[in-house]
Amino acid sequence: MKFIKICITGFLFIWFGIICIFGNLLFCPIILLGLQKYKFVRRFSRFLVRNAWGFFIFFTEFLGYQHSNASILKTVGRPGEIIISNHPSLLDIVFFLSKIKNANCIVKGELEKNIFLFAAIKACGYIPNTNNEEFLNKACEALKNGEILVMFPEGSRTKDEIVFHKAAAYIAIKSAKYLTPIYLDMKPRSLKKGEAWYKTPANTINYKFKVLPSIQIDDFSTQKPDPIRARALHNCLKEIYNEEFKNDR
Repeated sequence: MKFIKICITGFLFIWFGIICIFGNLLFCPIILLGLQKYKFVRRFSRFLVRNAWGFFIFFTEFLGYQHSNASILKTVGRPGEIIISNHPSLLDIVFFLSKIKNANCIVKGELEKNIFLFAAIKACGYIPNTNNEEFLNKACEALKNGEILVMFPEGSRTKDEIVFHKAAAYIAIKSAKYLTPIYLDMKPRSLKKGEAWYKTPANTINYKFKVLPSIQIDDFSTQKPDPIRARALHNCLKEIYNEEFKNDR
């Protein structure tokens, strides 16, 4: 059984790579012609990513690799909304972008050099976190323009505890209308940071997404200056996620 699961996992990695390569055939001309600067082109590119990655997620469930309630993510995503989540595995962003229409996201800067993902990142207008000030400005601009922004404030995959950077709170206070926290529980754990792909559990992985109450930013600590509001929001989010994490252990 374990050997079969390893074979399925390896096949899914290859299949994801094939999907991305076919996507590059569409996205590379967009980049070469500079068409990603147009809003409708970015929307079309995100539409392609959402459907291609949605098909991939369907395939992972069909083959018994994972089971999830990810359809709940379709209930979030308003103009000017920042959606944050903890980050237990490699597949997390695939779930989010395959369920939320026209979502923008913060991605690791190193993925701009990834042969499979670089074209999609540029064509869709996703925001690399290569330069702190630059990515903060781009994220704020996206929210002010009414986009939906997905972000993992840990910056990397969850290890033994959830530790958020303050950027998400800063971006939210500066530019968002709403902040929606989502808690993601994954059992058993797999595809963790630094873990080989073949070290996969024999049984089906269960992903459980929990949409937590949204925070309306305009109503959050309005009597205080923005730096203090951002710090208070960060502390609030830290408490929320630590409580969820503790309850799951």
